[in-house]
Amino acid sequence: MSTSKFITSFFSLLFACSINAKSTDHVANISLIEGNKLKHLDFTVSKTEIIPHYKDSKKIDIQQEKFGDKPQLDDGRILLMPTSDNIDQLWKYNASRPGKYWLELVYSLAHGKSTALPNVSSYRVSTKLNATGSENHFRNINLGKIYFTKSGTQKIELKFKGQKPKVRAVILRPAPEGEKIEQNLDRSILLHSRDTTIHGTKVQYENKPHKNTVGFWVNTSDQVYWDFTVANGGEFYIEINQGCGSNQGGSQVALTVNDQKIEFIVMDTGHFQNFIPRKVGKVNLNRGEHRFWIKPIKKAHGAIMDVRHIKLIPTK
Repeated sequence: MSTSKFITSFFSLLFACSINAKSTDHVANISLIEGNKLKHLDFTVSKTEIIPHYKDSKKIDIQQEKFGDKPQLDDGRILLMPTSDNIDQLWKYNASRPGKYWLELVYSLAHGKSTALPNVSSYRVSTKLNATGSENHFRNINLGKIYFTKSGTQKIELKFKGQKPKVRAVILRPAPEGEKIEQNLDRSILLHSRDTTIHGTKVQYENKPHKNTVGFWVNTSDQVYWDFTVANGGEFYIEINQGCGSNQGGSQVALTVNDQKIEFIVMDTGHFQNFIPRKVGKVNLNRGEHRFWIKPIKKAHGAIMDVRHIKLIPTK
């Protein structure tokens, strides 16, 4: 091998190793999807690789959640790295929207026990942390649901009592804004804006009485969804209670559940809070758990629409 080729190969290998090492530092969490459920996996970190702890022999799609250039990702997740080497952590975060989030801690604790003491938007419920067995063995634990009542600067404080864990990440994961959704006695299913989960950065549940809607829908990348359970399946009409300001109609939107997709064009209703029920299609739903998405395709003007609720109505 020539000297120039040796030097090129050496630096290529060095570069690959540095990228690989950097990737372990930038992985916040390991997870996988089972149905509609997110499952967190314990994982061990070395200088060159991350090893998920998963005993099932089936081939699975394990996902790495990585820190980005900005704390908030496009789907609304907020990934926060430790602010210092001190055990207690404090972040000041500029929230892009009001809304609810699961507060998750990714930590390791070689031995003993500790207690996490969060202080976020007046949420102060403590959570016990068990040992993970090694300072390189990390685990994700949910500390509860927090609520940003408005956008803007938020203080996210986390202290510990007892043994000192190693903090790898704090994750704010968009949470349902309301309650669990069940099928009604008449077999209809109400997907109300107050019970949605936000998958974005700007769209939000606006809880003022005259609104009570999913609104501020200015980004086509922003989506929302509802998780619900069907006890008695069949065919259902999709009725969307939609509002849109004067001369703001015409946006193209998709509604998806399972492998079924319905597209419609947003109607100008004269005002974003002037809601009109519209039957826009049908879907078949079997007994079990489902996830219903609203996914904008194309924005016609300044904002897409407001949605107060969607009702799934049995066709017979």
